Amino acid sequence: MNRRFSFPNPFGPVDSGSKAAAMARLSAVAFWLWAAAGLMQAGLVWYASDAAYAEFRGATTGFAIFFALIAGGLGWVQWRRPNRILPVFGLAWALYELSSTGVSLMVGAPLGVAGVPAWGGMIAATAMLACAILHIGGLRGSAALAQFAAAPLPSKK
Repeated sequence: MNRRFSFPNPFGPVDSGSKAAAMARLSAVAFWLWAAAGLMQAGLVWYASDAAYAEFRGATTGFAIFFALIAGGLGWVQWRRPNRILPVFGLAWALYELSSTGVSLMVGAPLGVAGVPAWGGMIAATAMLACAILHIGGLRGSAALAQFAAAPLPSKK
């Protein structure tokens, strides 16, 4: 297997700086997945929503696109300069999304955005679950990067 192109395991050991950097970038992948799910929901609201939601179609689509752009920008920042703040924010947001989906299922409320079919909401919930896992890996990698940066260099004797 070519290890050069392998996807890092979010729960695997972090034993080198390059592995830590790769794991920190998992959070960027999660933000881009979040953006893709947001764009999917925007497309579903625009093209597949009922006539009852026609009044809110433009605002809801614009809101979803705005959040997708923010998520894409956060992914770009995390890819360029991995840090610990963005994975914590992304993990908190993904857990919020998952908990609100769970509460919606328990009380019988509509899932997610008004006008999105139920299957679209379930795809978005699955994407948020994947994002939470990737953000955990990103947080582990960025914490290891900080430890590697703070560690003293070994002396050559």
